[in-house]
Amino acid sequence: MKDVDPEEVKKILTRLKTVRGHISGVERMIEEDKSCEEILLQLVAIRSAVHKTSVIVAQRYANCCLIEAIDQGEERRDVMNKAIETLMKLSQ
Repeated sequence: MKDVDPEEVKKILTRLKTVRGHISGVERMIEEDKSCEEILLQLVAIRSAVHKTSVIVAQRYANCCLIEAIDQGEERRDVMNKAIETLMKLSQ
């Protein structure tokens, strides 16, 4: 991610650290034989944190990376098709 605002990088890294913390928590919960409900709730929190991070990166992609690709001479149609394909993967 080129030319990213340091505050934006900090926000992304903070969210990823949150995900890492949730994953560590789930590992401990499994080792401690916690209930399936508790574990599933933590997994939902992980999914939510990853989704929020994905949205931030997708916004960056849409606002900067696509424009940069076009400015560097890539065909608009190719850039847009690739962007649509990439962003559609977020919803799968």
